[in-house]
Amino acid sequence: MKTDIKGSDISLIVSTYNRPDALEACLESIRRQKVLPLEVIVADDGSGPETKKVLSRLESTFPISLIHVWHEDKGFRLAKIRNRAMAKARGTYIVQTDGDMLLNPYFIADHLRFARENHYVKGVRVRMDEKSSQYRCRFPRQSTPGIFSAGLADRLKAFRFLPAAVWFASHFKKGKAYGLGCNMAFFKKDIMTVNGYDESFEGWGREDDDIAHRLHRAGIKMRDLRFAAVCFHLWHPENSRDDMEENIRLCRLRDEAGTIRAEKGIDRY
Repeated sequence: MKTDIKGSDISLIVSTYNRPDALEACLESIRRQKVLPLEVIVADDGSGPETKKVLSRLESTFPISLIHVWHEDKGFRLAKIRNRAMAKARGTYIVQTDGDMLLNPYFIADHLRFARENHYVKGVRVRMDEKSSQYRCRFPRQSTPGIFSAGLADRLKAFRFLPAAVWFASHFKKGKAYGLGCNMAFFKKDIMTVNGYDESFEGWGREDDDIAHRLHRAGIKMRDLRFAAVCFHLWHPENSRDDMEENIRLCRLRDEAGTIRAEKGIDRY
């Protein structure tokens, strides 16, 4: 069932860790949105003072509320900081991205268009190469990339075409839900049903798949969104995969147990 939510119903959560230049470029792309959300909540996994300086500098001219949620750096704890940010969200609908993403000007408008009751949305990202990424971080106020921009690794994903997006979201089905933390959207009530992210997941990987699987088991289905809500991923060295095997094991255990609510979740806040 189509919803009648508006931009003022959306909390946009932007996760970050020690990339103030990329975060500034991301926030500038948010400033250019055709439809603005109610607020931007920066979910900061323990960045140093430079990130706070960027936010303080931008806050006075930013067109909507810019909220900084921070916790101490004790390793990769993305699930935990996202829960803390979601607990503060005033919107009824949460759109989630990362602070190294540049958002197409229609990113929020597209998520509004594709929001449906009893569904969450999983979008895609377009990877950028190192040279183009460095340039855009150096000049954060330039326009957001497009399909013809230099340095795109998977250019077809940059194509925004709503008729194709509508067809794809309505007809493309997969047997198993999955997540992509840098481009997802949920109703807050559905997040509360599954108790948010499982904070047992520390280190890189699979916390977004786990929440998608638990939403699916709760009856909240995935809408696979392509050709709309485009975002561009600024290059960075790969994160450590040291905890990946443990996170894969945790995800498998939750699946085998049929877990819906996270034991260590958003209700802690």
